[in-house]
Amino acid sequence: MVTIYDVAKRAGVSKTLVSRVLNNQSGVSPESRSRIREAMKELHYKPNTLARSLVLQRTNVVGVILDSLTEQYFFDVIKGVEDTVKENHFRVIFCSGRNDRGEKENYIDFFSNGATDGAIIYGSDLDDADLIRKRAEMEFPFVVVENEVEDANVNNVLVDNTYGSKLAVDHLVEKGCRRIMHVTGAKGTKAGLRRWQGYLAAMEQQGLAQYISVVECEEFGVDQGYDAVKTWLMGHSREELPDAIYFGADNTAFGGMIALEEAGIRIPDEIKIVGFDDDKPWGVEKRLKKLTTIRQPLYEVGAKAVQVLLGQIQNPETPRQKIIIKPELVIRETTE
Repeated sequence: MVTIYDVAKRAGVSKTLVSRVLNNQSGVSPESRSRIREAMKELHYKPNTLARSLVLQRTNVVGVILDSLTEQYFFDVIKGVEDTVKENHFRVIFCSGRNDRGEKENYIDFFSNGATDGAIIYGSDLDDADLIRKRAEMEFPFVVVENEVEDANVNNVLVDNTYGSKLAVDHLVEKGCRRIMHVTGAKGTKAGLRRWQGYLAAMEQQGLAQYISVVECEEFGVDQGYDAVKTWLMGHSREELPDAIYFGADNTAFGGMIALEEAGIRIPDEIKIVGFDDDKPWGVEKRLKKLTTIRQPLYEVGAKAVQVLLGQIQNPETPRQKIIIKPELVIRETTE
């Protein structure tokens, strides 16, 4: 078995310098660092992870709790986390919280009891507020992504959902729309709430408060979007049709578009559509027009969450940060 002494001998340096390289510490010249890494490669040296973690009281592992590991929506977040973790010589454990507070608490307990050096909690449920407040009192480093609890001093990485709604409404107004309806996302989530609030504010700013119209959706799903629009259409005449619908999520938009097309309503000629997320219509068999949407930079969100977390792991006295990332408008067929 190759040891740290073998690496030091091959590189012609002291064991102390090899140890500094292994632990990403300063005090090693670029030339020596290069020789040490080359010696490790030649000798196929693998650090004893357990021994290092016992000495350093570090695992070089971070935990990530997502609502789901199978929804394609999260894939860019996962990739951003993985790439940034790897660049910093850490490893990562992903877990699915399944939108269940108890499950999330179990994973946080697991991560904070020595399995990892810190955690990223991704989710938007308003019901998670107490969980976040409780964990804010711990010394264990963690970052909350998507959710925001105003009275909890935690690291936050957020997409500016309010700004995204303004982009959507302003774009529709530029296209000549006035009667702009909003089909909400799940209002039991911080994202759904902020998008709804952003819609109201943007309509006020455009002087269109008299045209505010809101249809509530319980979830961010295709079926929920279909049912919401279908129900609205059954209770209203064609003359009452809005100029546009801004959906709180792309999935609800896909469902709503199916309901509109079944009713013989032409998109975008009779009604324009904007979604939110830049999701793909997986599982939707009907061919739909390409959706104008508000794109969330999810790869950047994942990468930034790791950077903030590692900063706190390496320096626990670092003040908590709130990073707000702007989404962008992507114009496609449903408003053209």
